[in-house]
Amino acid sequence: MILQFIHVVWPIFACAGLGWLWQRLGQPFDEKSVSALVAYLGVPSLLLTSLSKTEVRLDVLLETLLAGGLALALCAAAGAAVLKLARLPVRPYLPSIIHPNTGNLGLPIVFFALGEPAMPYAIAFSTLVQISHFTVGVGLASGQMSWRTVLASPPLYSLAVALALIGTGTPLPRWVLDVTGLLGGMTVPLMLLLLGGSLAKLKLYRLGRPAALSVLRVGLGLAAGLAVSKALGLDPLPAGALVIQCAMPVAVFSYLFAVRYNGPADEVAGMILISTLLALAALPLILMAAA
Repeated sequence: MILQFIHVVWPIFACAGLGWLWQRLGQPFDEKSVSALVAYLGVPSLLLTSLSKTEVRLDVLLETLLAGGLALALCAAAGAAVLKLARLPVRPYLPSIIHPNTGNLGLPIVFFALGEPAMPYAIAFSTLVQISHFTVGVGLASGQMSWRTVLASPPLYSLAVALALIGTGTPLPRWVLDVTGLLGGMTVPLMLLLLGGSLAKLKLYRLGRPAALSVLRVGLGLAAGLAVSKALGLDPLPAGALVIQCAMPVAVFSYLFAVRYNGPADEVAGMILISTLLALAALPLILMAAA
């Protein structure tokens, strides 16, 4: 377990640390362009490439999407209840409780911990979280839901193509696979560089409340992932991917939406940093639970 922990954590710390250092040194780093490359080219290509190299059954993949939706709903219900008991406003804080960082951190951890066969399930859930960001997340942060943004999301269409290929038993042509393999290979390292760069720019504010909410995000996510995967009887690989992804820290998107819609941006920034450190510290426990 110690060797597995080192194997999983070292590349993550190294790449994210390089992103943090690059940002602190003031080197050029166009986060908007890099994020667009990852979202529009990297993640869709990684999904298609992963599916082409593994034997994934359509019913198992659909069951994973169902389990992910139930886990997010459970986090939303329990998170709202805790916020009300703590007499905190639900709308500004709930998106941070619901949405884990399945992209920058979750996908690399699943990749290093469970291997490439688990990536289709992890990416499918990550796509579901992205859809939730721009529906539930934007709705809570602003009072409006942006279906146009959801429909413009390339991972959504990549997932639809992947489901069609699996359902019909059609393999990707070799010439397509060569291209998606190259593009998909940039996804994990760029996500980690983005994460490190984002953490380098965060400004912290009063750590008490962010620390408590960070524990809620990671603990509630882990519990929801375990409960749903066991209730549905998921196979070990999709169950492990779901548990790891659900237990990830607060997503960076939550900070961006808090800034955009005048939410508690400083506290959400603190939650991102604290929950990220907490999730990494708890990673041995998370990996044991996902095994």
